[in-house]
Order: sequence, then C-alpha cells, then structure tokens
Amino acid sequence: MSTERVIAVDLGASSGRVAGVRTTDAGLEIDSVHRFSNAPVRRESGGSHRWCWDVDAIMKGVSEGIRAVAGHGAVDSIAVDSWAVDYGLVDDRGELVAPVTAYRDERHAASSARLRAELGDAAIYARTGIQFQSFNTLYQLAADAVDPDGPFDRARRMLMIPDLVAHRLCGSVTGERTNAGSTQCFDLERDAWIPELLEAAGVPMRLMPEVVAGETSDPIGVIGPAIADALGLPAGTPMRATATHDTAAAVAAAPLAGPGDVFISSGTWSLVGLELGESIRTPAAMRINATNEPGIFGTTRFLRNVAGLWLLQECRRAWAEDGRDLDWATLASMAEAAEPFRSLFDPDDPGLAAPGGMPGRIAAVIAAGGDPVPEDDGAMVRAILDSVSLRTAEAIRSLAEVAGRRLDRVVVVGGGAANGLLNRLISACSGLPVVVGSTESTSLGNAVVQIASSRGLRKRADLAGLLPVATPVADPDDLPEVRRRAVSAGVRLAALDAKT
Repeated sequence: MSTERVIAVDLGASSGRVAGVRTTDAGLEIDSVHRFSNAPVRRESGGSHRWCWDVDAIMKGVSEGIRAVAGHGAVDSIAVDSWAVDYGLVDDRGELVAPVTAYRDERHAASSARLRAELGDAAIYARTGIQFQSFNTLYQLAADAVDPDGPFDRARRMLMIPDLVAHRLCGSVTGERTNAGSTQCFDLERDAWIPELLEAAGVPMRLMPEVVAGETSDPIGVIGPAIADALGLPAGTPMRATATHDTAAAVAAAPLAGPGDVFISSGTWSLVGLELGESIRTPAAMRINATNEPGIFGTTRFLRNVAGLWLLQECRRAWAEDGRDLDWATLASMAEAAEPFRSLFDPDDPGLAAPGGMPGRIAAVIAAGGDPVPEDDGAMVRAILDSVSLRTAEAIRSLAEVAGRRLDRVVVVGGGAANGLLNRLISACSGLPVVVGSTESTSLGNAVVQIASSRGLRKRADLAGLLPVATPVADPDDLPEVRRRAVSAGVRLAALDAKT
C-alpha cells in the first residue's frame, strides 16, 4: 500500500486542531497535532455589538499549526472542516465585508420567526429536511439582508467557515455538499441552492458558491508560492474539499457496523443520529425536529442536536475566572462522587445558548423546574452529565421510532468518547451498549475523505482498512442500579418537558 500523508485542519467552536495524518499498514495514524483555542468575541457591527468569530486569530492558529505539522513529513494535500451554519461574506479582493457573526448571537432570531411565519415550517422542511434552529444559515443570511450596513451590496460570495479558510490559503471560492446541505437553503435531491427560499430571505443568488462533493472532487486549488513558503510547504500543495462539516467528517471515521448502530459525535454539541441511504422528511420527523444532513458517498445523517459538553466547558471557564481552574480529570472525579439524577434540567433550554455566567443560568433553570439547585461544582457537573445523557437517550429513542430502526448499540466518537462517566450514563439511560471510536474522529474523517478523493474510492466499505475499530466501554446489563435510577429520572425529565 502506498503511503500518503495529509494535513487535516479541524475547527471547532471552542478549539481548533491541525493534524498530520498518514496511512500505515494498520490504518490511519496521527503523527502530529497542533491545538489552539477558539471562542466568539464581542464586535461592533451595524451599530450594535455581536458575538463574532475572530477570523484573524483562527487563521493565525491554522497557519501556526500547518507550519508545525508540515515539519513532520511530506504533505500530499490539506483540507479544512468546521462547525456548520456560520459564514463570511467576501468582496472581489477576498476581504470580509463584515464581521463573521457567531451562531450563538441572537440577531437572527427575528429573521427566523419572520421566515417561518411567512413560508410555513412544513414547506421549508419538505424542501430541505433540516431542523429548525434560529441560527440556521438561512436565517443568518436573512438578518444580513436587512442589516443597515448593507453587506450584500459589497459582497461577491458567501463562504462557509471551512471555505473561507480555504479561500485565504488557496483562493478557492467553492462550497462543499456536507456543509451546504446544513444551511436550510440547499436542496439535496437536486444538489442546488433553493432560489425561492433565498429570495424570501432577501439573498441574491449571485452570492451562493458552486458546491462540490468532498469525497469525489478534484483539488479545489493549490497553495501559491508566498503562502506556501510562510507555511513551510512546497508551492503547489493541493487543497481538497473533504467533508467540510465537522459532524460529517466525524461520522466518516466512526466504526459503524450496520443499521443497528446509532452514532454520537460528542463534543461541544452531542450530535445523535443514524446513517441512512435517504432522507426522512415526514411530519413525524419534523415533529421531533430531526435534521437530514448530507454525508459522504450519498448517505444522510438523520440526527438530532443535543447540547453537549459546551455547558461543561462554559462552567469550567466561569469557575476558572473565579479562581477555581479545575482540569477535566478533577471534574470527572467530583461528578462521580456526587448524587446521581438529583438535579435535572433541559440542556437545550434557549436560556443556556449564549456564552457567559453558565453555572448561575443552569442553577436558575434547575430551580424553575423544581429540583434542588446543585450546592457545589461536583453536583453541577453531575447535573449536566445526567441531563445531557437523558436527553441523548430520548433523542435515540425518537430517531429509531421515526426511522423504523431496531438499534443494537451506540457508537461514540469525538472528545466525549474519553468521558467514561458520560458513556456509562448514556448506556444506562438508553439501555444500549456503548462502544467508542477515536477521540480524534473528526481529524481522521477529514483525512480519510481526502484520501478517498485522491484514490477514487466510492463507498464506505472501501475505507474499512483505514478506520479505527470500536472499543466496548459500557453495557446496561453491568449497570442495573444506574439503569433503574435512569429510567425513573427519564420519567421526571419528561414531566418537566410537559410543564415547560
């Protein structure tokens, strides 16, 4: 087998990583990683302050990472993935015409309400199959359309975050299917933007990029001499599209064995879903707010979003600001010692969406629901993990019911795969065994799609020798007491949902 080495740039909403990934006889191997922090910042735009992404800081982290990783061996190609929905507007010179607004900003709520009222949820869902979230790209674009600064007047192209980074590295102005398909203005059956939705949002069609499929496309560009020299790369290093939506990349590297598997891409969000051959756009799917996101090789990720480790990340940040800088191992130990299922809340409560003051806001939601407020940091961590696990189990059950699937196991990938307590709780709450793949599944998926593109691979089975194997970590039969408590807690959370 010929050896290939690629660079996978994986941008998350709380951190970024740049990984060197090479092929070996045993599969893919990460030989070097550079990490950097990422977080929204407050910026002035349109006469108000918004949560925005610091694109210059992101590019600095990406550039430093590529330089560091490039020194560990030859590079056959580079690709970028990131979270979905957010984008930048660039002019003819490739410069941003406005700050890149973060999805956790609240400016798009009014546009979401207006468009849903005008067009009707059923009509939007029938065309797109995408879940309703006020920060979907469609509604963010609609907010830009009425921005008094008039960004559309100066913009040439709308580029999703990975495409914006690729544009700065190689000048590409293309989009990619796994990310375009999550915008709620792209028709997966026709592989085209939906003019009617964009027109209703006030978005000129001229802004929308050509869309390619990362696993089958040719390179989207090459890195020119000046940038290549700054990055420590040969001029002409190819850039590929990959699966630019980070969930699509993570699932591409997940050790899925068949239709009985449900995946969880566990990180800032918990993305809970099934890999299907086609979308499900039924009224039942819309009722549970399931989304149909494109995967590689023509697959569909039928999934639900659950607030994930974001809540814990924000609490940890708040505690550090108060002088309690607790590492993840300490937090896990504190949660293990806390009383289980004592304080429950809806982790998807809209009041918990924005950054800042998370421990106090969670405490307020718990108090409003009538459960005891956590009295210390360990109890707060436990409340988060218990509530996220229960909501995850509810998502698993609803997806299986709508899809008509009998499930056999849960496959967890991403950073949450290393959280032993969380995985045991998910097993107990869902009643299913849990196996884990790689904590670096997104970087591996980014890499494997680059390799699929370069080798002309066209189906998931062709990737088998490259991907990590599943490791069993939890079985509900080994957790009878936790399972009993979880069932009771699930009834309590359902009653809380009914009240609110």
